[in-house]
Amino acid sequence: MMRLSDIISLSMLNLRLHKTRSLLTSLGVIFGVGSVISMMAISEGAKRSALSQIESMGIDKIIVYSKKPVFEASGGSSSGRSMQNSAVERYGITTHDEEYLAKLENVERVTTVRNTRQSIIKGQDRLDLKLVGVSPCFLEDSSSKLASGRWFSPADYQDAQNICVIGANVKRKMFQLGSTDVIGGTIKTPLASFKIVGILKNDNGTNLPELGSPNDLIMIPANTDKNSFNGYVSESSGRRSSKVVLVDYDILMIKVRNLEYIDNTSKRLANFMEKSHPKTKDWDIIVPLELLKQREATQNIFTIVMSSIAGISLLVGGIGIMNIMLASVSERKKEIGTRRALGAQKLDILNQFLIETVILTTLGGLLGIALGVGLSEIVTRFANMPTIYSMVNILASIFISSFVGVVFGTYPAWRAAQQNPIDVLRSE
Repeated sequence: MMRLSDIISLSMLNLRLHKTRSLLTSLGVIFGVGSVISMMAISEGAKRSALSQIESMGIDKIIVYSKKPVFEASGGSSSGRSMQNSAVERYGITTHDEEYLAKLENVERVTTVRNTRQSIIKGQDRLDLKLVGVSPCFLEDSSSKLASGRWFSPADYQDAQNICVIGANVKRKMFQLGSTDVIGGTIKTPLASFKIVGILKNDNGTNLPELGSPNDLIMIPANTDKNSFNGYVSESSGRRSSKVVLVDYDILMIKVRNLEYIDNTSKRLANFMEKSHPKTKDWDIIVPLELLKQREATQNIFTIVMSSIAGISLLVGGIGIMNIMLASVSERKKEIGTRRALGAQKLDILNQFLIETVILTTLGGLLGIALGVGLSEIVTRFANMPTIYSMVNILASIFISSFVGVVFGTYPAWRAAQQNPIDVLRSE
């Protein structure tokens, strides 16, 4: 019986002598592994991108937000029609709601956000930007950070200072590129002006319901909002409207003490809001933890489907390898017969063909990994989609490609070992 090192050397020599055939044999595995790596990377990247937006809202939070009721042109409730025709329109979360929810057993704190709906003026133009009054913990609860300047101090809230912190996108829209005098600048509305003391940046993809990214907001202290606008807002984007809108709070970001009981807390919260707003559904609730679990389940199914499709290509590649190796056995009958006549055993022939197949599939797997990583980088660069490939997936691909070689190479190797040297040499 031949030594394993001799069999490996003989297998490598044979593969080098038939480079084209070896390459064609490996193509199925190369494209199969490449598709597995790239699809897994794209799937994982899409999953992390989607989940990060939900996580940025805080899985230990419950988001309650105001929604403007929509009433049909005809019909609808009498209270709805009267509110539409009234000079004062009130809807959404009230101060009473906020005070009650802040006292719930599992609630640690409530961060408030109110859209003032004031027009932002730059020169003679009115910009499509939102001025919001926020409570002190907004920076932390929105998963944001300061790019420069400072956040509001307790004294700013106590004295209702006319100051603001602007989002990173607001800076780009209102000031020239490269401006260095943004801090200390002024934001103007028809009713008040605010000095810029800081610039906020949010890189986590946080998206506040009805308001959008914190990068697109101009924030002022909640007390300043009440002092400057008296809790009234106007929804006219042009001339000042005769209709006055009352919205106490647009968003409540409710942080819970114990994550284990967040589901029970959200149900209690929803029950209270339904009782507090019996006539119209002018509010809604988001529980990021529930969204996270739902999205994870959906993305896991998507990953399984993508992996299954890629796995089929590996299966097809394995069948192709088996067919080519069977053809190789027929072509190399003379070699097999000669080696058997010189004393090689059946196990030596079987090992040689099996090792050749495993070498081909392993090399194909390595080339496939390079192809998959390259495709992932191309997708990231040109399609602007995040891709994530892990070392676990790469090592698993190498193992799977070698396993494919063993599974689909065993039968051709067995066929080669069963050749009768006398019959083979006689036919040759």
